[in-house]
Amino acid sequence: MLKRNQYLDIYRSTFNDFDNEFLNPSYAESISFDRGSGYFSLKSLVLSMEGLLKFIRNGGNIRLICNPELSNDDIELIARGLLIDDKRTTADLINSFTYEELNEAESTKMDIICNLIAAGRLKIKIAFMPDGVYHEKFGIFTDAEGENVYFNGSNNSTISANKKNFESFMVSTSWDNEKARISIQNEKQYFDNLWENKIDNKRIIVYDFPKALEEKIFTAYKVSESLEQAIHRYQDKKEIKSKTLYPFQEIAIEQFIKNGYRHFYEMATGTGKTFTSVKTIKKVQEYNKKIFVIICVPQIDLQNQWYRALCDEGFEEILFFGGESDTKQTDDNITKAIIHWFSSEETIICVSIYDTFFSKVYDKCENIDNLFVIFDEAHNLNYNQIKKLPKSAKMKLGLSATIERFNPREEKAIINYFTEGTIEPYFYGIEKAIENGFLSHYNYHPIYVRLSFDDYERYVAKSKVLGKYLASRKDENDHTYDEAISRLANERCLILKQANIKLTELEKMMDEYDFRNSVVYCGQGKDEDSSIVDKVTEILYLNGKYDVSQFTSKTKDRKQVLYEFENNYYDTLVAIKCFDEGVDVPKLDKIYILASDSSLRQTVQRRGRVLRKCRETGKTIANIFDMVVLPPLGIYDVPHALIITEFGRVLEYARLADNKDEIQGKINEYIDEYGVVREEFDNEYKN
Repeated sequence: MLKRNQYLDIYRSTFNDFDNEFLNPSYAESISFDRGSGYFSLKSLVLSMEGLLKFIRNGGNIRLICNPELSNDDIELIARGLLIDDKRTTADLINSFTYEELNEAESTKMDIICNLIAAGRLKIKIAFMPDGVYHEKFGIFTDAEGENVYFNGSNNSTISANKKNFESFMVSTSWDNEKARISIQNEKQYFDNLWENKIDNKRIIVYDFPKALEEKIFTAYKVSESLEQAIHRYQDKKEIKSKTLYPFQEIAIEQFIKNGYRHFYEMATGTGKTFTSVKTIKKVQEYNKKIFVIICVPQIDLQNQWYRALCDEGFEEILFFGGESDTKQTDDNITKAIIHWFSSEETIICVSIYDTFFSKVYDKCENIDNLFVIFDEAHNLNYNQIKKLPKSAKMKLGLSATIERFNPREEKAIINYFTEGTIEPYFYGIEKAIENGFLSHYNYHPIYVRLSFDDYERYVAKSKVLGKYLASRKDENDHTYDEAISRLANERCLILKQANIKLTELEKMMDEYDFRNSVVYCGQGKDEDSSIVDKVTEILYLNGKYDVSQFTSKTKDRKQVLYEFENNYYDTLVAIKCFDEGVDVPKLDKIYILASDSSLRQTVQRRGRVLRKCRETGKTIANIFDMVVLPPLGIYDVPHALIITEFGRVLEYARLADNKDEIQGKINEYIDEYGVVREEFDNEYKN
């Protein structure tokens, strides 16, 4: 809403950036914009593109009234006091159009403007005066609540007015006072009358923008078939900044080459595993011009991330197996990849979802020499997939922020596949990344909440069942047993994740905590009324007045949601586990944890997610807020698993926090209170 913006009374070009300080923020919060401008250029709209994209997503529409560009002959006629008609003006306007050469960035933006016109969401009318020039310069932004921002000054809607000239304009808002509200409403009525050509003064005539000129503009600048396509084209072609390898990344690649093109990169989230791996492919190409690369990922978000990273490094044709490709496209892409391999001398690059690789691609790998397989988030490989890892691959690279698994045998099997037992995984942990300045520092804030007696009794009951199951286990190699134990442990963990007290606490936090530029992690499942994700979203939106979007497995276009979050369409994302892997949002500076697994890996991933450095915002420190569940007040003889689950995570987050000394005393107090010794954390808090 427009009220969220802070407005100056006056803006001057010598002191203020019109686009970033006024236009972009106003577009972003509005659903309509009316503009009267003496002179106008379509190119001026591209200066406010980020704000305009948010305006478009809001369903916004623009109405623009401007005067035509007159020929020298017309100006001379007016100067001599002679009248000209609108037909002659229209002809002059069409003839005056000249194609302007645009660079690629400008071209993608102008494509959006043209499609905005074609969609009827940017409407232009011409204000014609037979004996003069329409020269007003005012505008009115309106938001969904009916609030307005009005400005009036010297600036036209042109590039020169925004970037070159000495211009200024005054601003008033409808919420300033009643006088301002009435005045702006009068201006809105005036614009409506002008738009409908109902001004009593017959000296001014307003008519529609010439269709012939519109067609000329489309021929020159319109590329995409729809506004949505134009927006995606712009987003995909935003200027890419070149990146170079850090010394620790170069060391990893050197080890991979020396070890016969086999290695495992265990690198903390945020230290550039994907980028290092793409550079590894480039390095292999120096020695092998023709390689067949299959990159396997567990989910679609990572598929998109790899696609962008590969494109950034100059790879052009990238085939998707599963995920973004439907069944037919996947089958066609697999066939295409195989045919190209045997009929050309080019490197083949494919990005496959795990399930698709093992169900459709695995058995086709045996006849491919120079096969290079990369498994991202390799800790996600299950027992059956580990057994089917392709033995024919000459080049192998595994990736993970932390490879630790519930079953140490499976962990060892994964590492041995990629390294063949000849080298230890290349390790670059979060400690080094923070110490060496590759990740930002952070503060950790535990928020202690207590289980209800009902939830606590359910947790105790589930613990007893799990304990009996563990005690009856006889064969440590029985994977069916592992699955049953994992299921029972997850069911017990859900009781903590879904505790209603967390929603109550979240409501209390709305007045004290800042949820802008943050992700809120919540649990799966339902409370009594609705899904927890929906309930958290509702609390943030209604109680906190935040713009919120969800990021879950049910979110239709997670790529678009991430783009919009990065570009300030939303204050907050409400997420479940799918935000843990494959998501790169450097500007994120806060996470709120309402639910977490009993997993060291997850703490590494979530912490790395929020510690990424961001040049644009200048982020130097992040904040982690974590709801920690305690037993009901007065109960001290509790299952140690509850304290280990919660405080194992607390100790890990606190370990590297800048404010460790401030919070350590309270942490120790709670651990000692429930009789848990530190060795229990070392033994249990691993998965």
